[in-house]
Amino acid sequence: MTRVRADDYEDKKQVILEKAAALIAQKGFDVATMLDLAQACGTSKSHLYHYFPSKEDLLYAIVHEYITQQAEDLARILALPLPAAERFHQFIESFMQGAARSRHEHIILMNDLKFLPKAQREQIRKLEVEMTEQMERLLLEINPKRMEDKRMRKPYALLLFGMMIWTFSWYRRSGPVSPRELARQIADIFANGFA
Repeated sequence: MTRVRADDYEDKKQVILEKAAALIAQKGFDVATMLDLAQACGTSKSHLYHYFPSKEDLLYAIVHEYITQQAEDLARILALPLPAAERFHQFIESFMQGAARSRHEHIILMNDLKFLPKAQREQIRKLEVEMTEQMERLLLEINPKRMEDKRMRKPYALLLFGMMIWTFSWYRRSGPVSPRELARQIADIFANGFA
């Protein structure tokens, strides 16, 4: 007989993802046990296994959901009928807002991806490569002259992502600078320079 899912299955799964992400971001994937994760989620290990057959499956769900949302946001913004510079600013703001809202997931993506099985790691890397290539095309639209040297296209895109990604190793949303203001500063410094 086929097992029927509860009406609130997805809601419960989302709560598990959020609470597990908080614990993994704090302790690290390699240190957090399934018992730790179950306790953080206010449930039993068997209940946790009902949603995620392994700790790696839980990790994959956390990072996949996060990076998929970021990739979808970039694709949506790039498709807008706006000048390239406006899409650039909108994407940076969207990325920074998303990373600030999902700080735990962002930290896990940076620190714990290495614990995924190779096939799952490659799926995440594929999304990262797609986002980098999309950013390269956007930067080419913004400044074709600077992007003439094809060798530098990927490094420029990665420099921008590096500015945004590593911000969350020190940035606190509760601090004096909002994610929106920080996004504006990143876009301005990247597009216009500091001096």
